[in-house]
Amino acid sequence: MKISPRICLTATLLPLLLTACKPKLPAGVLSESKMERVLHDYHLAQGMAETIPLEEGQSYDQMRYEYQQAVFRKHDITEAEFDSSLVFYCSDLRRMNRMYSRVADRLQREADALGIASGPRDIYADLSAEGDTANVWRDRPLFVVKSAPVDNLQAWELECDSTWLPCDNVLWRFSILKLSRSRTSDTFADLIVIYTNDSVRSQLLSIGGRDMCELQIDNPRDWTPRRICGHLYAPIEEKAENMRFFFALQPALIRFHQPASVRERWARADSLSSDSLLTEGLMTDSLSLPKMQEPEEHRRTPEEFRDEQVVDRTINVVKEKPYVPGSNKGRRRLQNKPSQRRARPRQQ
Repeated sequence: MKISPRICLTATLLPLLLTACKPKLPAGVLSESKMERVLHDYHLAQGMAETIPLEEGQSYDQMRYEYQQAVFRKHDITEAEFDSSLVFYCSDLRRMNRMYSRVADRLQREADALGIASGPRDIYADLSAEGDTANVWRDRPLFVVKSAPVDNLQAWELECDSTWLPCDNVLWRFSILKLSRSRTSDTFADLIVIYTNDSVRSQLLSIGGRDMCELQIDNPRDWTPRRICGHLYAPIEEKAENMRFFFALQPALIRFHQPASVRERWARADSLSSDSLLTEGLMTDSLSLPKMQEPEEHRRTPEEFRDEQVVDRTINVVKEKPYVPGSNKGRRRLQNKPSQRRARPRQQ
């Protein structure tokens, strides 16, 4: 069977065409697979440098630098190549998310195999967007924060739909990976919930030394969330050697429905509080309740008022002692003191 020359030419040129169409990496940038291996070892070295006890005269920044240089020597690359590759991949968030997701999964599998994973890290991983406890995250799967202008602040926002109910609680959680030349890393995250009655609750957290971040806001009453937003922020570093990269991976926004009995209890409390008198009674002491208005009294006549007065009808009669002339001369006898009667005026 003869093979057409056209088929032979196509089979020969096709691999060359596919190779030519594949985009080339800039000079000094590591391939994606090699960058993944370097990042994996870089984060392991970073964790080791922060947990090893220090000797006299050592510092954590020095230990971190030595461990990072050991990673570069292991993979036969320079620090400049690593920095250039990091800047290149951070410019493509889709590729960076794909690469860092594999790095994070590998680190998690190794931690689980060694039995050093602490806490229920993935108890919400299999949640759907429905149910009393649901993962309603709809934004990007990766946040990259760089301590440089413009890139040092990342934000997201979610408009709540009809599936949100009164008394719902909110939890925002994500895992953290950092690339930093120094141990100190003043990176912050906040979570803000705005309710339908325009009330606002928020939480701010410093996440410099964490590997898992969780911000939770509980609903104190029967408020219904209307909008939820969050921010990641890193102060700007002017020196290139102090530049920091912060990665928030596998974010999840967990919504917790309260039981129906709790919602009904708050609904009853709100219906009672609509009455101003009952509200005053619930919020203050019972002695401070306003007094009820008494009915208007009957206007009494002078005769009725006189008849109601208590009159002592008992007459005490005191008999005077007889006067004895010459006794107790010069003194007035008190017992013979005449009764105090008003003297009658003499008639002239």
